Amino acid sequence: KSHLKPPKQAPSAWQVYFTEELQKMKQESPGERLNVAHVAKDAGQRYAALPEEKKKEFQRKSLEAKAEWEREMEKWKQTLTPEDIKQENMFRTAQRKAGKSRKGNLKDPNAPKKPLSAYFLFLRAIRADPALTESVFEGEQETTKQSVLAASKWRSLPDSEKQPYLEKAEADKTEYERLRREYE
Repeated sequence: KSHLKPPKQAPSAWQVYFTEELQKMKQESPGERLNVAHVAKDAGQRYAALPEEKKKEFQRKSLEAKAEWEREMEKWKQTLTPEDIKQENMFRTAQRKAGKSRKGNLKDPNAPKKPLSAYFLFLRAIRADPALTESVFEGEQETTKQSVLAASKWRSLPDSEKQPYLEKAEADKTEYERLRREYE
């Protein structure tokens, strides 16, 4: 079982609406036991029939709650140690393998970032130089087509022109490995 207690996820617009409906029902009949399934069914029909303006109000509340949750989540992540993250990721992996969860692994915000490959350094250089951008992308605006053009340009480069990118990538990788060993 996970020993970490992350902030509770923000409710959806429907959940905000249903919570309010449930509270109203409880206030209207304080001593009576409610059949939540029936209440949910009725509330679902009423929610579907709501005008868009009313739904937007619940969506706004949901978005506000989500923004607050994201802030709390970031604060919570900053409190985690590398060991906490490692244990949580092992737990989540086991849960996924058992089919009990679809949660992805946590990323350690303090861990060193992986370096760019030679190809991605080449892409960065292309995008940094307007003349090179124009010559490689030929005015193409669509990202996927730009990627195809850049890849073909990379493949057609002679080794002598690739060498600076390969050397930089290797140096970055060595530095990353050193930082990672220090971090762990």
